[in-house]
Amino acid sequence: MKAFLLATASAALMAGAALAQDYSAPPTYGSVNLNAGFTPDPYNVNITSGGSIQASNVSSSCRGWVANAPDYSINYAAGGYDLTIGATSSSDTTLLVNGPNGEWYCDDDSGQGLNPLVQLNNPRSGRYDVWIGSYSQGDYAATTLSVSEIGLTQGTSNVPNTYAPATFGSANLRAGFTPDPYTVNVTSGGTRSAAQLSSSCRGWIADAPDFSVNYSAGGYDTLTIGAVSSSDTTLVVNDAYGNWYCDDDSGNGLNPLVTLANLASGRYDIWVGSYSQGDYATSVLSISEIGQVAGQQPRPQPRPQPRSGINMAAPAAYGSVSLRAGFQPDPYRVSITSGGGYRADSVRSGCAGWVASAPDFELTYSAGSLPLIISAASSSDTTLLINDPNGNWFCDDDGGNAGLNPALRFNNAASGVYDIWIGSYSQGNNATASLSISELYSE
Repeated sequence: MKAFLLATASAALMAGAALAQDYSAPPTYGSVNLNAGFTPDPYNVNITSGGSIQASNVSSSCRGWVANAPDYSINYAAGGYDLTIGATSSSDTTLLVNGPNGEWYCDDDSGQGLNPLVQLNNPRSGRYDVWIGSYSQGDYAATTLSVSEIGLTQGTSNVPNTYAPATFGSANLRAGFTPDPYTVNVTSGGTRSAAQLSSSCRGWIADAPDFSVNYSAGGYDTLTIGAVSSSDTTLVVNDAYGNWYCDDDSGNGLNPLVTLANLASGRYDIWVGSYSQGDYATSVLSISEIGQVAGQQPRPQPRPQPRSGINMAAPAAYGSVSLRAGFQPDPYRVSITSGGGYRADSVRSGCAGWVASAPDFELTYSAGSLPLIISAASSSDTTLLINDPNGNWFCDDDGGNAGLNPALRFNNAASGVYDIWIGSYSQGNNATASLSISELYSE
């Protein structure tokens, strides 16, 4: 909802506002160094909005609920361009930015629809800390943060709708999935020119994705997405980072093929386009970790082994359980030995401790209205690392109720698989720990 009118064109500026957010804390979703003239433009990253702190603590003109630590940090080297920071979500989100000189900017709905947007004229070089808030308390929404020197869309959209339900469905795929390739039948084409995304994109696509893949990365180097049709088709893919990829004929004949590296867990939206406007053709979409495309000559290669490191595809070392909302007894406990040979910050910056390659425990959870609280109790200093059903990584060091115990609370828990690691803060310290799963309290 539109909450207030801005005093300037795109943002409310509060120089010397009372400190409310901790911009000295490590950003939850990481940081980036951008120099003037950066490409690709816009730079995109996926973030979950919201938090427990009112943005109005910074200024009465700011709206929404934000986290304490920044969601993202941008280290920017200015060079004659204006800088635009915006967010896109299916939910009502807000934006809070702290600039290099400590000045605060905030916005509610200056972007398209209920999306926020801050435009900085003659920006300074330095660090910009960014919070994406939710207008409503308790709303935690998938959001794409965008940073641009050429401007972001206000009022209309030149890009497809990544928040619309996929027309031909979706799939949850975990690293090592079988069968490989995963295939689905779709109809290509639409009324939107793919060239609106980039001059290198070809064909005509729908507004909503044709198919969505919720992918849990876990040690494989590439993901290959291809389409096979008797017609001339194209591909458009929006990856888990929010980056766009297109292809026309990199597959066999007139078939498109996109190979993605540096895989992240998250949602991959896929459009199968038709090269010619008005052509709607039956197509087979394939998703593969081994480079295979259904309907094409198989490549003589075995499935690659996962890279060494944290591997969600491995069986959980201490077993698994399926729990439904309201489960008894609460808490559910299992004894685990903490620690391992891999740094937890290899999957998410800022995570503490050393963990094993395989998950220690796997929880399949059917969510209800109560929060899900996962914690560990030990006489040693332990940490927690969790990959949730949406492929997001969460970690904690000392957030439990006692001593050095870790705990993570999921207020709007998703149903699905939670992979859990109990780490040791110090390398080589393998300690007995009690893993606790509860809807009531943490250890």
